[in-house]
Amino acid sequence: MIRHLEIVVTMLTVTCALACAQQANTRTLGWDLTYQSVLDANGVGPAEWIREWLGPNYQSPVKQLIVNWKGEPIQSSILIEYPAPHAGEQITQWFVRTKNGGYYYERVAGNPLDKDNNPPRETNERLDPQAYDKFFATVSTWQQAKPVKPEETPNGAIPGYNGFLSSYNSGNSRQMLLTSEDFAICDTKKCETWKPGRLAEALQIIPRFRDE
Repeated sequence: MIRHLEIVVTMLTVTCALACAQQANTRTLGWDLTYQSVLDANGVGPAEWIREWLGPNYQSPVKQLIVNWKGEPIQSSILIEYPAPHAGEQITQWFVRTKNGGYYYERVAGNPLDKDNNPPRETNERLDPQAYDKFFATVSTWQQAKPVKPEETPNGAIPGYNGFLSSYNSGNSRQMLLTSEDFAICDTKKCETWKPGRLAEALQIIPRFRDE
């Protein structure tokens, strides 16, 4: 009888642990929204620009949106965060797919390295699910590029890494770092001529990002 009770207690404990872990994962989609772990894993030092830009206490604004999500269960998602060229504003782009719809959230906040910032600008809108699916199929297969060396960085661009891309699909999560070449590839250091990087090209799949 005692042995039977021990087995039941063990099974309940394991079940609870799995359920609690699944709930915790759902609340963040499995992402480290401070980005410290992905920076550490790639040897990005404390003196590098992307670390200073984030600051020591950064937490993605998307965290609360995920925690407070009230719609259909999220089936897949893409999160992109990076500094705007030149001004260094914090840009957050969150793409969500549920069974019956697609959604987009955008937030543009002031450069955290500046003392005086304007209030963030936010956008919420629906996405064409088929366009989202094509976008996700493209972006979710990428491998992280090597950091851009300072001597190869175009004038005004950020060397090393300068952004984050997180993906989630049916319980599977991954995160990677972005470089300036994911946004634009310059022919010379002066960047007088350039072509879109893979992220800039992929965003064109979504109608709202297409050039007029």
